[in-house]
Amino acid sequence: MNPYILLVLVALLYTLVIGLLSTLRREGLSWQVAVEIVMAAAVLIGLSLAANRPMQPVLLVALLYLVTMRARLLVDLANLLARRGMVAPATRLYRLALGLKPDPISRLIAQLNQGVHMLKQNQITQAISQLQGLLPAFDTLSSPKYEAAVRYNLAVAYQRHGEDAKAVIEFNQVIDLMPGSLYSVGAQKALDRGKRKDG
Repeated sequence: MNPYILLVLVALLYTLVIGLLSTLRREGLSWQVAVEIVMAAAVLIGLSLAANRPMQPVLLVALLYLVTMRARLLVDLANLLARRGMVAPATRLYRLALGLKPDPISRLIAQLNQGVHMLKQNQITQAISQLQGLLPAFDTLSSPKYEAAVRYNLAVAYQRHGEDAKAVIEFNQVIDLMPGSLYSVGAQKALDRGKRKDG
């Protein structure tokens, strides 16, 4: 088989796999990701063709992954640094991830993690603002998992800010969105603690 045709088929298979995984996660493949895959594959295969040296299919997949998952990879690295107490580098990586023009879901993930990072740094009002700003995204985006994550962390931020009534509303929303999930269990525990404190 012609190695360049094989590379095109590998790029198409990569697109299908990413689309399938996105569908299974109930995110759907964004047009931006599909266009990025096509453009990156065209450039990489074109360079390989111009050099008259067929690229290894594994290398093509690795490069496509780096291009399409760039923001998520940076967020994962930022989360790792934040857990190790390296606050300033983590903050810079969250900003960098957002500056790389990620697709809508990746942007949401980066902003959510940035909000959680603010919450952990006791920047409560900034965290509330950041997390509240994400809620309108769910008018057009159907992702109960991320909505539950945003609402749960927003409820925790409200609680720390002394806005218990708002926290209760958000915790109840989390329970309704994803019953049985870790967020739902955490929300129920927080509500139970609140009842014991009040009673």
